Amino acid sequence: MQRSAKALGVYLPGHEVAEVSNKLEAFRLFAYVEQELGFPPTLPSLPDLVRLAEPLPPLQRSFALEGIAHYYANNVAPENFEGGLLADPALPETAMVPMHAGMGISFATAALADLGLSPSAAELHDALGGFIQRCHEHSRPGWHNSAIEAMGLTVRTLHPHLRMPVSEALGEIDPSAQHLFWHGVGRSLYFIPKNFLTFGGSHERALESAIDEAPTPECCSNAVAGLVWAVTLVNIKCPGIVENLLQKCGPFQMPLAFTNGVVSALMVWKHMVPDGEGVLAPYLQGISPGGIHFGRWNDLIAEPAREAFVETFPVLTTPVAPGQPPAGTPTIADLFQYHETGMNPHLSLGS
Repeated sequence: MQRSAKALGVYLPGHEVAEVSNKLEAFRLFAYVEQELGFPPTLPSLPDLVRLAEPLPPLQRSFALEGIAHYYANNVAPENFEGGLLADPALPETAMVPMHAGMGISFATAALADLGLSPSAAELHDALGGFIQRCHEHSRPGWHNSAIEAMGLTVRTLHPHLRMPVSEALGEIDPSAQHLFWHGVGRSLYFIPKNFLTFGGSHERALESAIDEAPTPECCSNAVAGLVWAVTLVNIKCPGIVENLLQKCGPFQMPLAFTNGVVSALMVWKHMVPDGEGVLAPYLQGISPGGIHFGRWNDLIAEPAREAFVETFPVLTTPVAPGQPPAGTPTIADLFQYHETGMNPHLSLGS
């Protein structure tokens, strides 16, 4: 499929060819990680699998790490891990974003597997409550939000008929989990079949779905931010693709959600790749890659990003004492949902 994407370059604009290729690479490294990295016949420890991914370039490594955590959670009973599957201090902190996302997809898939087409409210509550508890038990302290968010991606991708029932049940269990869910739904919209190929207005279709499917303004902001996050992170080395999305977002009038998605993705990249400032440089400059949207690029991306790296990122990455961080302590995992301006001075990414 990646070779076919290159062949499509005869017919598609350059940025669309790159975007298709980037999507396929992300999916390949996640879904077929055991083949890509050559897992041995006897599954080694999780830290040993992480070391197999170390030779990969940073962006490809992040997709592979997500696949590793997903594969491991699928094939080794998490109950065998004292203190939690991802609590092992041998696992690098820089791997926590993709690995919690991968683990969350595994847990979400297992929680939904036996529900059928029309589960009762009680069945949904039991499944979702167990899922949330499992995410807490097996996440590194302070990281459970990044695992819970994966429920939205899993439902929208594999069980779209359960989108609203799951959303409503999560709203009753924990409103924050419902917002995380819709951020995950937004991420999934970038990869579902009708939007996977990037021609024919795929960005507009994904944005329309994010807005139309969400039941509340808060859920809508999360869905749009999640979609923008996915586009930015998958294509972080191709700022022209983000510029194209910026242009498409104009008529939808959701600038705060757009900014939140982009800036959150940039901070996640910085957390995963501490020495990757070179990739971030185009986003921190007030001139858009194509030079035609420089005003909006500066207002919605460059200026908020520069401010976030000075004021927000240091707070989110401050080391915490061993054990569960005090309630309300912000961490990188808080970037997995949209934060309204003014709700938290350290997470107001849409100003």
